[in-house]
Amino acid sequence: MNTCIYCRADVPEDAPPEHIIPQSFGVFKPDLTLDCVCKGCNHYFGSKLEWPMLNQSIEGALRLQFDLKGVVGGVGTKGVQPTVAEGDDWKGARVEIRKDRNGKERTILLKQFGARRAKSDDFEWVLAHEITVEWAQRFPKGSEFRIIGGKDEAENDQLVEKLKTVCPTFIYGGKMEPPIGENGKVMLHIEHPVNRTVARCLSKIAFNYMAFICGETFAISRENNDTREFVRNDLGSEFGRVIDRKKPIIAQEIITGQRGTDGHILAIEGRPADRTLEVSITLFNSIHYRIPITREYIGHGFARGHVFNPHTKKVEELSVKYAGRDFNPSKLTW
Repeated sequence: MNTCIYCRADVPEDAPPEHIIPQSFGVFKPDLTLDCVCKGCNHYFGSKLEWPMLNQSIEGALRLQFDLKGVVGGVGTKGVQPTVAEGDDWKGARVEIRKDRNGKERTILLKQFGARRAKSDDFEWVLAHEITVEWAQRFPKGSEFRIIGGKDEAENDQLVEKLKTVCPTFIYGGKMEPPIGENGKVMLHIEHPVNRTVARCLSKIAFNYMAFICGETFAISRENNDTREFVRNDLGSEFGRVIDRKKPIIAQEIITGQRGTDGHILAIEGRPADRTLEVSITLFNSIHYRIPITREYIGHGFARGHVFNPHTKKVEELSVKYAGRDFNPSKLTW
């Protein structure tokens, strides 16, 4: 019987496999999984880390480009908040992006109010359920207001009346033309802050990969306790957990300056010289992170990596070459 690498409970044979890359980010072959994560931890990660990350990260938004169903940026979203990126009357307005099981994508305007004091200002937006008298009082008489997101005329009328309750001077001025281009699309803006939940989910993926490469026995050792407690029990500071690499993971991309894949990349490096065991991770080869698993590493030096192709659904191991005196980067191949 295996031991759970997160809570150290016994793992029965019928426990569900723990996927290195959450299946919400794709299903791949060979299916890289662990049999050393208990059912309780598996379910906890799915509901408390993986599900929130789908709505609270730029990686969650990128899923929709690869026919993976989901929702990004709805009411209550704490991280990623897609907004309209064009149109004087609409810029900055909050939206929700949905993709159904059939791959059909929809952009839905959330019910909200916008206001600005002068035409040279940007509109400030507030969701309909969050509007207050204090918000309306920040805009003096003569300010411009916008109402968007109603599904029909009746709902638009309700929004008008709601705005009047906090801003009695509001005067209805007619309808606006939506900022839809000739191709039927509108440009969106998405920011990507890494909040604590996203940092824990990325650290969980990194910890899983470390266990896959280094084995269960090493994974449960004490030098990994700090990262383990952060992932499983939300303990410890998030400072220094997930670090922007500032450069790609694959050497060929660094040398050529060209993006060679839009797949997920995981790489691990053991550096006994500075006692660091570190995992590099990028989902959809978008933002590249470094995640130190431990700074008490005393093992041998090594490096390994895998790429998960979202088009072929295959996983391939990366070729690792160490730079010696005769190293010629021009001879590197994909």
